[in-house]
Amino acid sequence: MTDRRTFPEPLEALLLVLATFGVLIVFLVLFSIFSTSGLNQAQRAISGSRYFYIVGGSLFLIVPLLYARWRNYPIQILFRMNPVPLSVIFVSLLIGISLSVLSDELERIIALFVTIPDWMYEMLNPLKAESTLDWVLVFLGSVVIAAVAEEGLFRGFVQVTLEAKGDVTRAVLLTSLTWTLVHQNPYWAVELFLMGVFLGFMAWRSNSILPGIIAHGINNLLAMLILNFPSEQGTEGWYEWNGHVSPVLLTLALASLIWSLRWFSARYRAG
Repeated sequence: MTDRRTFPEPLEALLLVLATFGVLIVFLVLFSIFSTSGLNQAQRAISGSRYFYIVGGSLFLIVPLLYARWRNYPIQILFRMNPVPLSVIFVSLLIGISLSVLSDELERIIALFVTIPDWMYEMLNPLKAESTLDWVLVFLGSVVIAAVAEEGLFRGFVQVTLEAKGDVTRAVLLTSLTWTLVHQNPYWAVELFLMGVFLGFMAWRSNSILPGIIAHGINNLLAMLILNFPSEQGTEGWYEWNGHVSPVLLTLALASLIWSLRWFSARYRAG
């Protein structure tokens, strides 16, 4: 029988998420104070934000890891730091690409009913790269660290804790909801929540955060590339169609996602 100390209590996990988020807010305030002094404030803030994504994003994994070590929880079990076969990595790539395409279309549909304010897009300016160093910092912060740290905290620490209570479905849904709320972005909440559900399913089936890291990282990478290389007229037909994602591409993405999820279910059978 597993020692109860292997897993924190759900309230304990929630408090840790809040504490981690609190540390991040303090770090953000300090960053804002020091980055908005002097000349060329806007440029300094954008440049500094790229470092903030790296350091601040790392806190999502550093804080829970330090806490788990302090409480003597087995880190490999609690954070699902388990290897997976190459075939799982390949399918995780397919899921990441499929989710990115479907999320893009979902965002376009939501935008028909809800107008996203300009300031939301302005918040993405630090993710626009203008130099080699910018590309390195943006890739490291928004793709690598964001995927590893968030999957470790949410699909690892939080979801594992909730799963220990025996209700996997509730664990996946609550973890996805918590992940969505932490992002504080109501305009993209639907996409975030649904993606969190898929990532939670992958983590549960494979008992590893690696598939989620791959799918999460692919999604962030494609979003970063789209942000830096806005669609031109040449995308009409093969990717875009009347302001939406091409129906052909959507069909392929949906078919790929369904096949991949079925493959996961067959590869990792419950029980």
